[in-house]
Amino acid sequence: VREHKNMVVERKRIICSPHSDRNDKKRLKLQPGQFRLRLRAGAVPQEEAEEYARLSPEEQQRRLSAIVKKIDRDSDGLLTNDELSSWIQQSFKHYVTQEAKQHFSDYDKDGDGLVSWKEYNIQMYDRVIDFDENTVLEDQEEESFRQLHLKEKKRFEKANRDDVPDLNVDEFVAFEHPEEAEYMTDFVIQEALEEHDKDGDGFVSLEEFLGDYRRDPTAREDPEWILVEKDRFVNDYDKDNDGRLNPQELLSWIVPNNQGIAQEEALHLIEEMDLNDDKKLSEAEILKNQDLFLNSEATDYGRQLHDEHFYHEEL
Repeated sequence: VREHKNMVVERKRIICSPHSDRNDKKRLKLQPGQFRLRLRAGAVPQEEAEEYARLSPEEQQRRLSAIVKKIDRDSDGLLTNDELSSWIQQSFKHYVTQEAKQHFSDYDKDGDGLVSWKEYNIQMYDRVIDFDENTVLEDQEEESFRQLHLKEKKRFEKANRDDVPDLNVDEFVAFEHPEEAEYMTDFVIQEALEEHDKDGDGFVSLEEFLGDYRRDPTAREDPEWILVEKDRFVNDYDKDNDGRLNPQELLSWIVPNNQGIAQEEALHLIEEMDLNDDKKLSEAEILKNQDLFLNSEATDYGRQLHDEHFYHEEL
């Protein structure tokens, strides 16, 4: 159980903290936040895949047609880039929220509709943990865990919006995914500055952005992953080209750009499936390329076909 809990802690650190350490990014080749995106929108769980396989071709088409009609907000029979992009973003948010709500029932041990800090600790770590904020531990691994736990506690407190010390379901969603809650934006930025702004000037320089990386004295040039990171810093994040990231630019780094991802996917689908070059998709074009559409973010890789929230036809 202890080993399992440690694995859960590590997974949660990478997913829920928008700034995993530099070794994680080197190993995963991911920007902050993208690991969570890929887990959310990746392979369909085994039981869902089996259910999908049991659907008759007619039922698959019926559900897909219902989804297409929901995407088509103006009901003109054609899906635009904006309609597809908006739908994909809604899908992202829906699954993040649903996942957190499912976790909520696991943490709410007494079933009172609230999760206390004690309940969170017991579910997450099998015991209540209380670290002293001012006492640094000698063991490096224990100290890393202490810092992680203190950050979790602060995030738990910031997610709380009322006078009740425990979290309701909406506050718990904000705790697990602060990047999805507008009222947590300042906290997300401040936490990132505490992590990366080593000189305390309120900005993140390129050196701070790269973390503890130092070029090997025997190497003639930086490794590829560092070159990629430098390029992202200059071309993707440092919008005002002043050589450092201000709080708003920092936010674009630590929070996944769901809008950009959704727009790229929508454009890709139209390019691949638009048979008459009108830059839109009809239901006929989608059904003709059904496999491509089902293997995309637009249906969360087919997952929406067995999620009644998406295919249920409203009366």
